[in-house]
Amino acid sequence: MLWNDIYITATASWLPERVSVEDALSAGQYASEDAERHDHLSVTVTDPSDNVADLWTRAGQAAIARSGSTRDGIDLLLCTATFGAGIDGWNAAAYVQRQIAADGCLATELRGASNGSLLAMELAAAYLTAHTAPTTAVITAGDLFPMPYFDRWRADRILFGDGAAAAVLSNRDGFARIVAMATHSDATLEGLHRADEPIGPFNPEVKYPIDLRSRSRWFQETTMAKEEIRRRMDIGLVTAARQAVEESGIPLDRIDHVVVPHLGKRLIHSQVLAPLGITTLDRSTWEFSRRIGHLGPADQLAGLDHLADSGALRPGQHVLLIGLGAGYTWSCAVLEITSDPAWPTTHHGHAGS
Repeated sequence: MLWNDIYITATASWLPERVSVEDALSAGQYASEDAERHDHLSVTVTDPSDNVADLWTRAGQAAIARSGSTRDGIDLLLCTATFGAGIDGWNAAAYVQRQIAADGCLATELRGASNGSLLAMELAAAYLTAHTAPTTAVITAGDLFPMPYFDRWRADRILFGDGAAAAVLSNRDGFARIVAMATHSDATLEGLHRADEPIGPFNPEVKYPIDLRSRSRWFQETTMAKEEIRRRMDIGLVTAARQAVEESGIPLDRIDHVVVPHLGKRLIHSQVLAPLGITTLDRSTWEFSRRIGHLGPADQLAGLDHLADSGALRPGQHVLLIGLGAGYTWSCAVLEITSDPAWPTTHHGHAGS
Protein backbone atom coordinates (compact mmCIF):
# COMPACT_ATOMS: atom_id res chain seq x y z
CA MET A 1 0.00 0.00 0.00
CA LEU A 2 1.30 3.43 -0.99
CA TRP A 3 0.59 5.93 1.78
CA ASN A 4 0.16 9.69 1.54
CA ASP A 5 1.02 12.03 4.42
CA ILE A 6 1.44 9.39 7.12
CA TYR A 7 4.37 10.17 9.41
CA ILE A 8 6.28 8.87 12.41
CA THR A 9 6.55 11.80 14.79
CA ALA A 10 8.64 10.14 17.52
CA THR A 11 10.01 6.84 18.74
CA ALA A 12 11.27 5.66 22.13
CA SER A 13 12.52 2.49 23.81
CA TRP A 14 12.58 1.10 27.32
CA LEU A 15 15.41 -1.40 27.60
CA PRO A 16 16.62 -2.82 30.93
CA GLU A 17 20.17 -3.78 31.88
CA ARG A 18 22.07 -6.29 29.77
CA VAL A 19 23.26 -9.76 30.72
CA SER A 20 26.27 -10.88 28.73
CA VAL A 21 26.42 -14.06 26.70
CA GLU A 22 29.79 -14.73 28.30
CA ASP A 23 28.16 -14.82 31.74
CA ALA A 24 25.36 -17.09 30.49
CA LEU A 25 27.91 -19.50 29.00
CA SER A 26 29.87 -19.58 32.26
CA ALA A 27 26.66 -20.31 34.18
CA GLY A 28 25.73 -23.17 31.84
CA GLN A 29 22.56 -21.37 30.73
CA TYR A 30 23.48 -21.11 27.06
CA ALA A 31 24.91 -23.64 24.58
CA SER A 32 28.32 -22.79 23.12
CA GLU A 33 27.30 -23.96 19.64
CA ASP A 34 24.37 -21.54 19.65
CA ALA A 35 26.60 -18.73 20.86
CA GLU A 36 29.08 -19.35 18.05
CA ARG A 37 26.34 -19.64 15.43
CA HIS A 38 24.40 -16.49 16.31
CA ASP A 39 27.14 -14.23 17.70
CA HIS A 40 25.09 -12.29 20.26
CA LEU A 41 26.97 -10.30 22.88
CA SER A 42 24.19 -9.81 25.44
CA VAL A 43 20.46 -9.64 26.04
CA THR A 44 18.33 -7.25 28.07
CA VAL A 45 16.78 -8.72 31.21
CA THR A 46 14.26 -6.92 33.43
CA ASP A 47 13.33 -7.44 37.06
CA PRO A 48 11.34 -10.68 37.68
CA SER A 49 8.49 -8.62 39.14
CA ASP A 50 8.03 -6.60 35.94
CA ASN A 51 5.13 -7.01 33.51
CA VAL A 52 4.53 -6.25 29.85
CA ALA A 53 1.76 -3.71 30.42
CA ASP A 54 4.16 -1.50 32.36
CA LEU A 55 6.82 -1.98 29.67
CA TRP A 56 4.29 -0.81 27.06
CA THR A 57 3.43 2.18 29.25
CA ARG A 58 7.03 3.28 29.79
CA ALA A 59 7.89 3.17 26.10
CA GLY A 60 4.61 4.84 25.14
CA GLN A 61 5.04 7.64 27.66
CA ALA A 62 8.55 8.35 26.40
CA ALA A 63 7.49 8.45 22.75
CA ILE A 64 4.52 10.73 23.49
CA ALA A 65 6.76 13.11 25.44
CA ARG A 66 9.19 13.28 22.53
CA SER A 67 6.38 13.91 20.05
CA GLY A 68 5.00 16.88 21.97
CA SER A 69 1.55 15.29 22.05
CA THR A 70 -0.70 15.24 25.10
CA ARG A 71 -2.91 12.46 26.44
CA ASP A 72 -5.94 14.35 25.07
CA GLY A 73 -4.43 14.23 21.60
CA ILE A 74 -4.09 10.44 21.30
CA ASP A 75 -6.84 9.02 19.09
CA LEU A 76 -5.63 5.43 18.63
CA LEU A 77 -3.56 3.20 20.93
CA LEU A 78 -2.35 -0.21 19.75
CA CYS A 79 -0.47 -2.46 22.19
CA THR A 80 1.22 -5.61 20.95
CA ALA A 81 3.10 -8.50 22.58
CA THR A 82 3.84 -12.12 21.74
CA PHE A 83 2.37 -13.44 24.97
CA GLY A 84 -0.45 -12.27 27.19
CA ALA A 85 -0.21 -9.39 29.62
CA GLY A 86 -0.44 -11.62 32.70
CA ILE A 87 -4.10 -11.65 33.74
CA ASP A 88 -6.71 -13.69 31.86
CA GLY A 89 -9.95 -11.86 31.16
CA TRP A 90 -8.27 -8.44 31.37
CA ASN A 91 -7.90 -5.71 28.76
CA ALA A 92 -4.31 -4.59 29.26
CA ALA A 93 -4.65 -1.89 26.58
CA ALA A 94 -7.13 -0.10 28.85
CA TYR A 95 -4.52 -0.13 31.62
CA VAL A 96 -2.01 1.53 29.28
CA GLN A 97 -4.66 3.98 28.04
CA ARG A 98 -5.45 5.02 31.61
CA GLN A 99 -1.85 6.16 32.00
CA ILE A 100 -1.03 7.70 28.61
CA ALA A 101 -4.28 8.64 26.80
CA ALA A 102 -7.63 10.22 27.65
CA ASP A 103 -11.10 8.67 27.62
CA GLY A 104 -12.50 8.34 24.12
CA CYS A 105 -9.29 6.96 22.63
CA LEU A 106 -9.67 3.72 20.64
CA ALA A 107 -7.36 1.38 22.58
CA THR A 108 -6.84 -2.32 21.96
CA GLU A 109 -4.33 -5.16 22.03
CA LEU A 110 -3.07 -6.69 18.81
CA ARG A 111 -1.51 -10.14 18.54
CA GLY A 112 0.84 -10.58 15.60
CA ALA A 113 3.66 -12.49 17.28
CA SER A 114 7.05 -11.02 16.35
CA ASN A 115 5.52 -9.03 13.50
CA GLY A 116 3.11 -7.20 15.80
CA SER A 117 4.56 -3.69 15.57
CA LEU A 118 4.56 -3.58 11.76
CA LEU A 119 1.08 -5.07 11.55
CA ALA A 120 -0.01 -2.38 14.01
CA MET A 121 1.74 0.26 11.89
CA GLU A 122 -0.15 -0.80 8.78
CA LEU A 123 -3.48 -0.72 10.63
CA ALA A 124 -2.64 2.64 12.19
CA ALA A 125 -1.75 4.08 8.78
CA ALA A 126 -5.14 3.02 7.46
CA TYR A 127 -6.86 4.58 10.48
CA LEU A 128 -4.95 7.84 10.02
CA THR A 129 -5.75 7.89 6.31
CA ALA A 130 -9.46 7.49 7.01
CA HIS A 131 -9.49 10.65 9.13
CA THR A 132 -9.19 14.03 7.44
CA ALA A 133 -8.81 15.94 10.70
CA PRO A 134 -5.40 15.89 12.46
CA THR A 135 -5.15 12.46 14.08
CA THR A 136 -2.51 10.77 16.23
CA ALA A 137 -1.84 7.07 16.84
CA VAL A 138 0.48 5.41 19.34
CA ILE A 139 1.94 1.94 18.86
CA THR A 140 3.67 0.36 21.84
CA ALA A 141 5.22 -3.08 21.53
CA GLY A 142 7.29 -5.35 23.70
CA ASP A 143 7.61 -8.50 25.70
CA LEU A 144 9.44 -10.20 28.55
CA PHE A 145 10.59 -13.78 28.86
CA PRO A 146 10.83 -14.89 32.50
CA MET A 147 11.56 -18.32 33.91
CA PRO A 148 10.00 -20.74 34.61
CA TYR A 149 7.55 -19.76 31.85
CA PHE A 150 10.18 -19.19 29.18
CA ASP A 151 13.91 -19.94 28.95
CA ARG A 152 15.35 -17.05 26.94
CA TRP A 153 18.64 -18.94 26.41
CA ARG A 154 17.31 -22.30 25.20
CA ALA A 155 13.70 -21.99 24.01
CA ASP A 156 14.66 -21.44 20.38
CA ARG A 157 17.66 -20.89 18.16
CA ILE A 158 17.54 -17.15 18.90
CA LEU A 159 18.01 -15.21 22.14
CA PHE A 160 15.18 -13.26 23.73
CA GLY A 161 15.48 -9.88 25.42
CA ASP A 162 13.03 -8.02 27.64
CA GLY A 163 11.93 -4.54 26.70
CA ALA A 164 9.55 -2.36 24.75
CA ALA A 165 9.54 0.32 22.09
CA ALA A 166 6.91 2.74 20.85
CA ALA A 167 6.13 5.08 17.98
CA VAL A 168 3.79 8.03 17.58
CA LEU A 169 2.19 8.31 14.14
CA SER A 170 0.45 11.33 12.65
CA ASN A 171 -1.36 12.39 9.49
CA ARG A 172 0.23 15.84 9.84
CA ASP A 173 4.03 15.69 10.08
CA GLY A 174 6.98 13.88 11.56
CA PHE A 175 10.66 13.07 11.09
CA ALA A 176 9.90 10.02 8.91
CA ARG A 177 7.25 9.59 6.24
CA ILE A 178 5.82 6.11 5.69
CA VAL A 179 6.07 5.83 1.92
CA ALA A 180 4.80 2.29 1.40
CA MET A 181 4.01 -0.86 3.35
CA ALA A 182 3.15 -4.43 2.40
CA THR A 183 2.25 -7.60 4.28
CA HIS A 184 2.15 -11.18 3.03
CA SER A 185 0.84 -14.18 4.98
CA ASP A 186 1.13 -17.97 4.67
CA ALA A 187 -1.06 -19.82 7.17
CA THR A 188 0.28 -23.25 6.12
CA LEU A 189 3.16 -22.48 8.50
CA GLU A 190 1.08 -21.77 11.61
CA GLY A 191 1.82 -25.24 12.99
CA LEU A 192 5.51 -24.39 13.35
CA HIS A 193 4.74 -22.75 16.68
CA ARG A 194 1.78 -24.98 17.67
CA ALA A 195 2.91 -28.55 16.86
CA ASP A 196 0.50 -31.02 18.50
CA GLU A 197 -0.25 -28.85 21.52
CA PRO A 198 -3.96 -28.99 22.46
CA ILE A 199 -5.82 -25.76 21.80
CA GLY A 200 -7.26 -24.52 25.14
CA PRO A 201 -9.20 -23.13 26.66
CA PHE A 202 -7.14 -24.53 29.51
CA ASN A 203 -4.63 -27.35 29.66
CA PRO A 204 -3.65 -28.30 33.23
CA GLU A 205 -0.92 -30.60 31.88
CA VAL A 206 1.00 -27.94 29.95
CA LYS A 207 4.73 -28.09 30.59
CA TYR A 208 7.03 -25.12 31.09
CA PRO A 209 9.31 -23.62 30.03
CA ILE A 210 7.92 -23.32 26.51
CA ASP A 211 10.03 -25.31 24.04
CA LEU A 212 9.79 -23.78 20.56
CA ARG A 213 12.55 -26.01 19.20
CA SER A 214 10.59 -29.20 19.85
CA ARG A 215 7.46 -27.72 18.26
CA SER A 216 9.42 -26.87 15.13
CA ARG A 217 10.94 -30.37 14.99
CA TRP A 218 7.50 -31.96 15.34
CA PHE A 219 6.15 -29.85 12.47
CA GLN A 220 9.08 -30.75 10.23
CA GLU A 221 8.81 -34.46 11.03
CA THR A 222 5.03 -34.74 10.56
CA THR A 223 3.78 -31.91 8.37
CA MET A 224 6.27 -30.09 6.16
CA ALA A 225 9.88 -30.70 5.20
CA LYS A 226 12.50 -28.17 6.24
CA GLU A 227 13.26 -27.32 2.61
CA GLU A 228 9.62 -26.47 1.89
CA ILE A 229 9.38 -24.38 5.06
CA ARG A 230 12.45 -22.44 3.99
CA ARG A 231 11.09 -21.97 0.46
CA ARG A 232 7.81 -20.60 1.75
CA MET A 233 9.58 -18.28 4.17
CA ASP A 234 11.74 -16.86 1.40
CA ILE A 235 8.70 -16.34 -0.82
CA GLY A 236 6.78 -14.62 1.97
CA LEU A 237 9.53 -12.13 2.73
CA VAL A 238 10.38 -11.42 -0.89
CA THR A 239 6.71 -10.90 -1.76
CA ALA A 240 6.22 -8.30 0.99
CA ALA A 241 9.54 -6.56 0.35
CA ARG A 242 9.13 -6.42 -3.42
CA GLN A 243 5.67 -4.88 -3.15
CA ALA A 244 6.77 -2.25 -0.62
CA VAL A 245 9.92 -1.35 -2.56
CA GLU A 246 8.24 -1.24 -5.97
CA GLU A 247 5.34 0.87 -4.73
CA SER A 248 7.71 3.26 -3.00
CA GLY A 249 9.83 3.73 -6.10
CA ILE A 250 12.96 3.37 -3.95
CA PRO A 251 15.10 0.40 -5.09
CA LEU A 252 16.93 -1.67 -2.49
CA ASP A 253 20.31 -0.27 -3.46
CA ARG A 254 19.09 3.19 -2.49
CA ILE A 255 17.98 2.08 0.98
CA ASP A 256 20.35 3.58 3.53
CA HIS A 257 19.33 1.56 6.61
CA VAL A 258 17.73 -1.87 6.98
CA VAL A 259 16.05 -2.51 10.35
CA VAL A 260 16.12 -6.27 10.85
CA PRO A 261 14.47 -8.65 13.33
CA HIS A 262 16.85 -9.58 16.15
CA LEU A 263 17.37 -13.19 15.09
CA GLY A 264 21.12 -13.61 15.48
CA LYS A 265 23.79 -13.32 12.81
CA ARG A 266 23.18 -16.55 10.93
CA LEU A 267 19.40 -16.24 10.74
CA ILE A 268 19.52 -12.55 9.81
CA HIS A 269 21.68 -13.57 6.86
CA SER A 270 19.71 -16.64 5.80
CA GLN A 271 16.10 -15.64 6.57
CA VAL A 272 16.17 -11.86 6.08
CA LEU A 273 19.00 -10.41 4.00
CA ALA A 274 19.98 -13.22 1.61
CA PRO A 275 16.45 -13.71 0.17
CA LEU A 276 16.49 -10.00 -0.73
CA GLY A 277 19.91 -10.19 -2.35
CA ILE A 278 21.59 -8.16 0.41
CA THR A 279 25.00 -9.73 0.99
CA THR A 280 26.40 -7.81 3.97
CA LEU A 281 25.26 -6.60 7.37
CA ASP A 282 26.68 -3.12 6.80
CA ARG A 283 23.38 -1.27 6.32
CA SER A 284 21.51 -3.29 8.94
CA THR A 285 20.84 -2.83 12.63
CA TRP A 286 22.68 -6.07 13.43
CA GLU A 287 25.25 -4.42 15.73
CA PHE A 288 22.44 -2.98 17.85
CA SER A 289 20.41 -6.19 17.85
CA ARG A 290 23.26 -8.43 19.00
CA ARG A 291 23.44 -6.50 22.27
CA ILE A 292 19.67 -6.55 22.95
CA GLY A 293 18.17 -9.88 21.87
CA HIS A 294 14.80 -10.51 20.27
CA LEU A 295 12.19 -8.21 21.82
CA GLY A 296 9.16 -10.05 20.44
CA PRO A 297 7.22 -7.52 18.34
CA ALA A 298 9.39 -4.54 19.35
CA ASP A 299 12.51 -5.18 17.25
CA GLN A 300 11.51 -2.87 14.41
CA LEU A 301 10.49 0.09 16.59
CA ALA A 302 13.54 -0.35 18.82
CA GLY A 303 15.82 -0.55 15.78
CA LEU A 304 14.33 2.60 14.26
CA ASP A 305 14.59 4.34 17.61
CA HIS A 306 18.24 3.33 17.85
CA LEU A 307 18.95 4.88 14.44
CA ALA A 308 17.08 8.06 15.32
CA ASP A 309 18.48 8.37 18.82
CA SER A 310 22.09 7.73 17.77
CA GLY A 311 22.02 10.44 15.12
CA ALA A 312 22.40 7.98 12.24
CA LEU A 313 19.39 9.29 10.29
CA ARG A 314 19.67 12.20 7.85
CA PRO A 315 16.96 13.99 5.85
CA GLY A 316 16.65 12.41 2.44
CA GLN A 317 17.69 8.94 3.60
CA HIS A 318 15.45 5.88 3.25
CA VAL A 319 14.89 3.11 5.77
CA LEU A 320 13.48 -0.39 5.22
CA LEU A 321 11.74 -1.97 8.23
CA ILE A 322 11.47 -5.77 8.01
CA GLY A 323 9.19 -7.85 10.23
CA LEU A 324 8.28 -11.52 10.35
CA GLY A 325 6.12 -13.37 12.80
CA ALA A 326 4.60 -16.73 13.60
CA GLY A 327 1.46 -17.43 11.69
CA TYR A 328 3.23 -16.76 9.32
CA THR A 329 3.34 -13.08 8.30
CA TRP A 330 5.95 -10.83 6.76
CA SER A 331 5.70 -7.03 6.67
CA CYS A 332 7.97 -4.43 5.12
CA ALA A 333 7.82 -0.65 5.32
CA VAL A 334 9.80 1.92 3.34
CA LEU A 335 10.38 5.20 5.19
CA GLU A 336 11.71 8.51 3.95
CA ILE A 337 13.53 10.61 6.55
CA THR A 338 12.08 14.10 6.16
CA SER A 339 13.82 15.94 9.02
CA ASP A 340 16.03 15.44 12.03
CA PRO A 341 14.22 13.94 15.04
CA ALA A 342 12.80 16.64 17.30
CA TRP A 343 14.57 15.37 20.45
CA PRO A 344 18.25 15.32 21.48
CA THR A 345 19.95 12.40 19.76
CA THR A 346 22.15 10.96 22.49
CA HIS A 347 22.16 7.20 22.23
CA HIS A 348 20.67 5.29 25.15
CA GLY A 349 20.49 1.65 26.07
CA HIS A 350 19.52 1.22 29.70
CA ALA A 351 16.46 1.19 31.89
CA GLY A 352 14.49 4.38 32.07
CA SER A 353 16.01 5.84 28.92
